[in-house]
Amino acid sequence: MNTATVHTEPARERFVGVPFYIFITLLLGGMALTNAALTWRNGNAALIAPGLLLFAGHIGLYWVNLHRYAGRRWWLLYAAAQAALIVALTLLPYGSGANATLAVTLCLSQVGEALGLWGNTRRALWLGIFYSGLLALLLVRLVPQDQLLTALSGILINGGFLVLLMVMFNQQLAERQKAEELAETLESANAQLAAYAAQNAALTLQAERQRMARELHDTLAQGVAGLVLQLEAVKAHLAAGRTERAATIVEQALARARSTLAESRAAIDALRAAPTDLNAAIHERAERFAQATGIPCTAEVTAGTGLAALAGEGAAHLLAVLDEALANAARHAAATQVTVHLAPGDGAVVLTVTDNGRGFDPEDAPAAGHYGLIGMRERARLSGGSLDVASAPGQGTTVRYVVPAGDEAHAGAE
Repeated sequence: MNTATVHTEPARERFVGVPFYIFITLLLGGMALTNAALTWRNGNAALIAPGLLLFAGHIGLYWVNLHRYAGRRWWLLYAAAQAALIVALTLLPYGSGANATLAVTLCLSQVGEALGLWGNTRRALWLGIFYSGLLALLLVRLVPQDQLLTALSGILINGGFLVLLMVMFNQQLAERQKAEELAETLESANAQLAAYAAQNAALTLQAERQRMARELHDTLAQGVAGLVLQLEAVKAHLAAGRTERAATIVEQALARARSTLAESRAAIDALRAAPTDLNAAIHERAERFAQATGIPCTAEVTAGTGLAALAGEGAAHLLAVLDEALANAARHAAATQVTVHLAPGDGAVVLTVTDNGRGFDPEDAPAAGHYGLIGMRERARLSGGSLDVASAPGQGTTVRYVVPAGDEAHAGAE
């Protein structure tokens, strides 16, 4: 038994304490019978019954205390009652030195019980001092003066040894409980870490799904959509008898199909590479858009804006946003003019794509299967930049994408 588990595991403490109380019951019961015999021999038969009743009350209080010791005021009443019973028992006329032996046994039993119930605590210390003082007073009265010093020395040595064993035993129990509590804490921490790991794995999987959705949209979906536009243009030119123009667009469609295939493989392998010349990539996309759709597209790149100003991921996100903005202008806006402008900003690069199409309400939720605007916003978030879409029905659309350049791009993405 120890202090730390008194309140947390009372059932276990009672179980551990039962052997001690059984031992005390047998010990004191034997002493009660022995002292009763001594009383009979001394011709004090009338005191046998009171003595046995006192022993029974003393032993009974032990068992009551086993169940009630945790009460705030009970232990004070218990200590006083046991002290009174000890005094009464040791004052009965047993003779032959039995009184002193009984006093030592009863007081040391109380000290042992205090250490067992309360462990190495201040309460156990005060109870030990109390019963030790009581024992000293009883020995002063029961032991002759010439034998008192010898008796006290023997009791101090033997009793001190027993108390030291109890203290060491309590310390071992306390250390064992600390180890058990630490093991439980570690087990709980491991369970929490496992839960966090599972949650992190789920979030990682979700992020990977979103990334793959963006890559598929920006490669396969846009590539196929461009091919559809080019094939529709071929169909229109053939219907008008412009076979040479149709043949040119077919060649462009083949080139786009090969490019889409290459980009799709790169996306699947997660090895997409940034272009080597951002200025050229901007003009190339604008020209290809104009040839595929027949919609005039003007590209303007302000001097000083180049690939070196962006991290590789930043350039890839910028071009993906440009492709999506141009695709939306062709598919949904019914525009007759598109302008692309790339310019340096304050530690950033600003891409602006403007069309004069029918416009729309940016606050409206996108239709099922249309994830272009969602993908552009996700890219802006991943690059640490911002995306603004200004549009209104009948007033065209302006997409403004700001991406940090250089080290700021990495800092923003984090």
